Amino acid sequence: MKDQTFEIKIGDLLNHVAVDEIIFENKKTDLIPNLSEEWITGKIRLSWIDDENILVEIEELECTLNETCDYCSEPFQRKIKIQWYSSRFTLNKDEVNYANDEVLFFIDEKTSTINIEELIYQAIELETPFVLYCPDCAKQHENLSEDEVEESGFDVEVEQWWNIIFHK
Repeated sequence: MKDQTFEIKIGDLLNHVAVDEIIFENKKTDLIPNLSEEWITGKIRLSWIDDENILVEIEELECTLNETCDYCSEPFQRKIKIQWYSSRFTLNKDEVNYANDEVLFFIDEKTSTINIEELIYQAIELETPFVLYCPDCAKQHENLSEDEVEESGFDVEVEQWWNIIFHK
């Protein structure tokens, strides 16, 4: 069974200026049901900001997702490589930072731990394109000019979803 613990003890890091790095392999999360058997591998850097805040940076995160092509409906695997993604973890439960759309995560005061599972999920989700093409369909689409795409029917001219109509 793969390790599903994404909790990190950070009590010592809150007490003084410090930086810590954690390398992990074979982490599994239920938040990403289409994660391949290789699971998630990466490096996390934790940096002290002040007595209530820690900066968590994801570095070199890798995983493979089992996907289905939106064009041909064939299954394929999509490799994800994230070089950098960060967020702040805070003890201040009242802080909500709407000014710069910063997403905050919270430090568990009782255990002095953070759970980075949601942070990793968000980083991976941001790498998901609006339309998933398998390598063959992506190559086919890439080689067509804009006029050829319209003529080929590769992309639908008018797409209807419920009562919303999207025109190109």
